[in-house]
Amino acid sequence: MTLASLWRSFLAASSMFTRLPAWRLASLTKEDYEHTIDWWPVIGLITGGVMAGVFLASSYIYSSLIALLLAMAARLILTGAFHEDGLGDFFDGFGGGRSREQILSIMKDSHVGSYAVIGYVLYYLLFVSVCLSLPVHIIPVVLLSSDVFAKFVSSLQVQFLPYARTSETSKTGVVYKPSRLIPLVLSVVLAIGLPALLLSPYMLTAFILPLLVGVALMGYIRRRIGGYTGDCCGAIFLLTELTCLLSIVSVIRIYG
Repeated sequence: MTLASLWRSFLAASSMFTRLPAWRLASLTKEDYEHTIDWWPVIGLITGGVMAGVFLASSYIYSSLIALLLAMAARLILTGAFHEDGLGDFFDGFGGGRSREQILSIMKDSHVGSYAVIGYVLYYLLFVSVCLSLPVHIIPVVLLSSDVFAKFVSSLQVQFLPYARTSETSKTGVVYKPSRLIPLVLSVVLAIGLPALLLSPYMLTAFILPLLVGVALMGYIRRRIGGYTGDCCGAIFLLTELTCLLSIVSVIRIYG
């Protein structure tokens, strides 16, 4: 592991998880893309930061609802709905499939089924409703902190679970490798330090439930299909992020 390889894998992560043309800055190899999970929580600073920035700027002009919708749209545009595609496939696959083979086949199908449509509606209704339950002045920092933390939790799949497919049957043709030491330490520091710094140390208790939910979902997918897929990474990220928001609202209501 060299600084050059870390830099290339960061550029690959920026290219894969966002629409930023970072791939133009260096000649990237398949190995660089295999290590993109190293930097997923760090990319959360970009995607979550865009959401937070757009909400903050828009809220000076528009209502909180409009500002939030603009913030959500900004992240969707920035990521190309990469994670949302995984969430829909996750709902369809695990909702409609009974066997491991059926689940994997459905998740690879590009069609959107009824489970995905219902899941999207419930997910976005909850996301918007929960965000608007927060004090307006902390919504930007909650959006940023939840994005980074949820990406870290979802990245743990690659650390502890095998890949459920083969590289030949992967949608992207890339199988992620476990995080290396330096990016892993940085991810842990960001995941814990950001909420403590931007919110308050006692608010860290709100991130225990999302961690448990993420781990429970990983156990569920391992039992059903034997390991993770890229769709599972996107789905667990978004579901963990939603749990972060719900948990933060609960802690604020309980402790004031």
